[in-house]
Amino acid sequence: MTLRNVVKVLMIFLVIMMSSCQSDYTKLVKRELASGKQNDSLFYRLKFGQTRSYFFKNCWELNKQKLLSQGPNNGYVQAFLQPQDTTDRIHIMRMLFYPRFDPNDKIMAMDLKFSYVAWAPWNKDLHADKLLPRVQDTLMKWFPGNDFIHVKDSILVKVDGNRQIQLTEGSERDVSVLIEDLNYKLNKLNN
Repeated sequence: MTLRNVVKVLMIFLVIMMSSCQSDYTKLVKRELASGKQNDSLFYRLKFGQTRSYFFKNCWELNKQKLLSQGPNNGYVQAFLQPQDTTDRIHIMRMLFYPRFDPNDKIMAMDLKFSYVAWAPWNKDLHADKLLPRVQDTLMKWFPGNDFIHVKDSILVKVDGNRQIQLTEGSERDVSVLIEDLNYKLNKLNN
């Protein structure tokens, strides 16, 4: 075997080794972005790329319909999600949300916090570790497609096209969710 052939074999081996060392998360992101699928829909008629003024106008309209209200400390929009069993008052979820805007005042991500309305420090059945699977199921219904995968510690991630959803326990009470447009995130990182 010539030196040139040995170098070729070594290069092929290195490429194979490097690609096999990628995490499941990295492979998922690459595959989903390569698919070209654009998933811009969020919830309550909100989408990536909509303006700050549209966000406020839309929330105001939904507030008049009594679907949304002002959240605690005026920092979030608030919605209440009823359990399937309408007599179950203990498991009503509070969803707080507010977008992250890019420099042009367009939605590029959405921060959410979920908690049980009846949460109390002594009621362990309503803590975040018990709520997380329910939030995960809710998000799967809202955003069908790929399943969530564990990426590190207690972080779950779901990627469908350009939309990434991260899910984790934020505190004893809250489950935190971040929905991001990967196109925006990766363009920002590359610039």
